[in-house]
Amino acid sequence: MESEQTILEIEQLVVDVMMMIQHEFGSEYDNKLSSNQQMIIYLIGRHDVKYVKDLAFHLNISPSAVSQLLSKLEQLGLVKRSLDEKNRRTVPFELDDEGDLLLEHMEHTRQTIISRYLMKIPREDLIHFRDVYKQLRDIMIEEKEGKNV
Repeated sequence: MESEQTILEIEQLVVDVMMMIQHEFGSEYDNKLSSNQQMIIYLIGRHDVKYVKDLAFHLNISPSAVSQLLSKLEQLGLVKRSLDEKNRRTVPFELDDEGDLLLEHMEHTRQTIISRYLMKIPREDLIHFRDVYKQLRDIMIEEKEGKNV
């Protein structure tokens, strides 16, 4: 019972922290881009996710919703379509020069926001925090891979 309560508290804290970071991060861009548009830029630029169906999977939204988001990003000059020589029916996306600059700015902003808070935590606690988060990520990856086998 005590363990369940601790898990509920951790879950609520994680949600609270992520919402506060997202709010602070989002206000940095004056809501010019939605969080899904920001995530598309991140996925394309840092995780090499290029196709509508893959972006839809990562964002957990429909491919048509991703297409609409990409169209807006394309109009803003942040992404561009490229040619897939192997499969001419699919259209991969990549960041345009403005998208690359925006991604670098977004990452710098995120690092600045998070560092401002994490620097106030003692080093030993940060190391433990990192290790526990890494352990959680590894468990999640292992579980996910187990389901895909």
